[in-house]
Amino acid sequence: MTDIALEWHDDFQPDATGDLMTVDGDDEVRERLERRLFTAVRGYVWHPSYGAGLPQKIGSVLSVSQINSIVSSQLALEASVAPSPPAQLTVSASPNDPSLITIGILYWDAKTGVSVSFTITS
Repeated sequence: MTDIALEWHDDFQPDATGDLMTVDGDDEVRERLERRLFTAVRGYVWHPSYGAGLPQKIGSVLSVSQINSIVSSQLALEASVAPSPPAQLTVSASPNDPSLITIGILYWDAKTGVSVSFTITS
């Protein structure tokens, strides 16, 4: 299914014809997962249970296991992520700056069964 492309940190982009750029496949799923993880808790008026609110947690003292739990529970809600095998997450703090967190996500696409990975760094 094709959707309008919108990177979390960016704005809408035109394609070569001037229309809004679209995205599908793995990139579309990655954008949806990032949106789910970054949307504030109760920040989506029509779906108050949507969103993990990771940016709201910046400055909070969260353990690796808490971040892992938050991300894991949100991935389980995404229809494009296969429930089996379960997604593999790595959460690590930078040894030089413990406030710099990296989240590695490896999941299997529910439709194709292909493994997909990406990284989020705060």
